[in-house]
Amino acid sequence: MNKSLTITEKFIESLFDNLIHLGQALLIILIGYIISKVVSKFIMRAIQKSNRDEIILNFFHTCLRVGFGIVVAMMALSQLGVNVTSLLAVFTTVSAAIALALKDTLAEIVDGMKIMFSRPFVKGDVIEVDGVTGKIQEISLLYTFLLTLDNKRIVIPNSTMANSRLINYSSEPYRRVDLTFDVGYDCSIDHVKDVIHDVVISNPLCAREQEPFVRLTEYKDSSITFSLRAWTKTENYEEFKFNIVEEIKKKFDEEGIDIPYPQLDVHIKDHLDA
Repeated sequence: MNKSLTITEKFIESLFDNLIHLGQALLIILIGYIISKVVSKFIMRAIQKSNRDEIILNFFHTCLRVGFGIVVAMMALSQLGVNVTSLLAVFTTVSAAIALALKDTLAEIVDGMKIMFSRPFVKGDVIEVDGVTGKIQEISLLYTFLLTLDNKRIVIPNSTMANSRLINYSSEPYRRVDLTFDVGYDCSIDHVKDVIHDVVISNPLCAREQEPFVRLTEYKDSSITFSLRAWTKTENYEEFKFNIVEEIKKKFDEEGIDIPYPQLDVHIKDHLDA
């Protein structure tokens, strides 16, 4: 009877200890969850106030959250009596096997981190890469997401982003607009130059810091070509370009400046037999 009571007492004591350890593990998880939420709110508030790139800050936020979750899980498992050292050894072995099997995926992650640190672009920049032009929306561990000018979402692997020639149209505050205009040989060179120059200067989107370049640059079969190089703010590039094209045509019509178009004259001769 005493022996049976001793076994029962040991069982109850063991069960009580296990419940205590389980409660401690759950408490660690709960505290870790609360701390994670507080830290996440703090980081997100810092992101909103910071002038640093939102993409990079969100990336580090994700890394910190995952790392913190792993630490909390290890602490909880330790309270449950799990040998964390052995678990780490098994985790390391499994991770090595997974890394070998997913080496291409890991290469994408490394390329993503290279992009993060080299910062060839930031969120909102308009770039051209691998024949695609679009606005940067997001950079994940594996992919970069672009939104094209016609509102299509493009997913590009980070390896392509890191190893391809990339053009960033938004990195500088000003962009140059290059246009050419063909007019007839009968037009006065000085008159055409003055008309183009006046149209550009009168446009409010034209940057005043640098004088527009207007010169005769080419002779063609039925026309001469004038080149225009004018500067505007990057965000006004397309609007300024289209405005100039429309305004030049209207002004040419007002000033009687001829814009030639290809035409073919056919002459038919009758050959009469003698």
